[in-house]
Amino acid sequence: MQGREDIGAVRREILDLLRQQMEALDSPLGLTDAVLSQCYERQARVQELREKLQAAASLEPGIGSTPHEASAAAEPSSGVAPPAVVARDNAANV
Repeated sequence: MQGREDIGAVRREILDLLRQQMEALDSPLGLTDAVLSQCYERQARVQELREKLQAAASLEPGIGSTPHEASAAAEPSSGVAPPAVVARDNAANV
């Protein structure tokens, strides 16, 4: 049961760091160099925690996410959907 508690603590820390990121980005004071530096530090910590979470999930298959979710979480997300592939009929483009 200790593994599940550790994973829960890691997830809570990630959520707390992400909440802090959102607060910093939404601040009416803007992004000073100091705030931006803190954002980079938090983002690095989130990455470390994600790697720790993935390692724990791979050691205990019943804990964490499914393999599909884990692989999707490992991929960086730009927030932009990939472009759709559109097939064209060359005869129609005459």
